[in-house]
Amino acid sequence: MTGDYWQETVYAVPPLRNLDRNDESAVIGWVGMYFPFSGTKIDWGRAPGKHRHWETDDDDQLTSMASREICQRIRPGSAVEHVGDGLSPYGVRFTSDNAHSVVAALLEIPEHHYFLAEDRSWIVVVTIEGDLDVADQLPFGEARQ
Repeated sequence: MTGDYWQETVYAVPPLRNLDRNDESAVIGWVGMYFPFSGTKIDWGRAPGKHRHWETDDDDQLTSMASREICQRIRPGSAVEHVGDGLSPYGVRFTSDNAHSVVAALLEIPEHHYFLAEDRSWIVVVTIEGDLDVADQLPFGEARQ
């Protein structure tokens, strides 16, 4: 698949069409700087902050759970940054206005997903294997690259 497919098909229709797009390398770089990794996944046993983990093989349940966790954390007037680790050609930013539908649309893309608070106070990670990880109270809130 080419970048054109994602730009012309997936990101060209609502709710993803009008999202702010950005270079995902800044967010991926930030995650890599502040979180320990084991292979290609965050090593949650050594990760900072208050961590919770769920696992399910039901895609609809995973989407619902991820959406709920993200929507509960979005502060008024702030944004969430999203990057994927495989197929998404860029990162996107969204607000609480349409967060539920944006999260659902992004999770249709088969890759690992990183949803990060604009102020870096929390992160929600969803894997294609059915893992949902949430870290709150991150000690580096407001720290940005």
